[in-house]
Amino acid sequence: MPLLILALLLFAASPAQAAPNCSTKICVKVYTDPKTGKLIITAKRNGSSTSPKPVPTRTWKPRPYTPKPKPTFTAASKPIVIVTKKYTPKPVVKLSLSDQLAQLIPMKDIYYQPAVGALVQVPVNFWTTTPPTFKTSVVMLGIPITVYLQPTYLWNFGDGTTLSTANRGAPYPEHSITHIYRSTGTFSASLQISWSGNWQASGATSAVSGGAIVQNIYTTVRVVGAPSKYLN
Repeated sequence: MPLLILALLLFAASPAQAAPNCSTKICVKVYTDPKTGKLIITAKRNGSSTSPKPVPTRTWKPRPYTPKPKPTFTAASKPIVIVTKKYTPKPVVKLSLSDQLAQLIPMKDIYYQPAVGALVQVPVNFWTTTPPTFKTSVVMLGIPITVYLQPTYLWNFGDGTTLSTANRGAPYPEHSITHIYRSTGTFSASLQISWSGNWQASGATSAVSGGAIVQNIYTTVRVVGAPSKYLN
């Protein structure tokens, strides 16, 4: 289930959220908003001011006016046909650079085995196709910025049991992430993926501060009863 995670591209940020990495001319900051979880990348020229530059005052000098002689005849004017077209403005969709970054963060699916006929009291194997790492590079104000992220996984199997791990699991024959359902029924299982990491710019490395970027994926697990056989 795809999930769009938005990001903001700002040109000024609060210094309380993340310490900037300043080169000789550019200050760069990469962090997440703790309230929205959005990735924020800022780049500002060193020593730049947010106050507007003064606009020079232009002085207008009147020029002498010489009236043109009026024509001695009146030409017959042609009728003017005015064609009115209904203009419908198209919606403008703005997509900032960091919005594009957020869309690049991989969002895959979760799976389980057996997909049909999961049995009570029998281990069910889970895994996700989410990549184990994420890397992307952008250029802002002439400065290359590279972001490295790694995920951690929080599985919720829908019956009150959770599992936190750095392992994304794998299909059979591996069984690194399994769960045993103690009763039959339909369970809503989910996976919460939290991305965190660091970024590099101007030869320096800093952590992406402000909190993790969170993705949530859901699936439905149907568990049926296993056949029973009594032996004397």
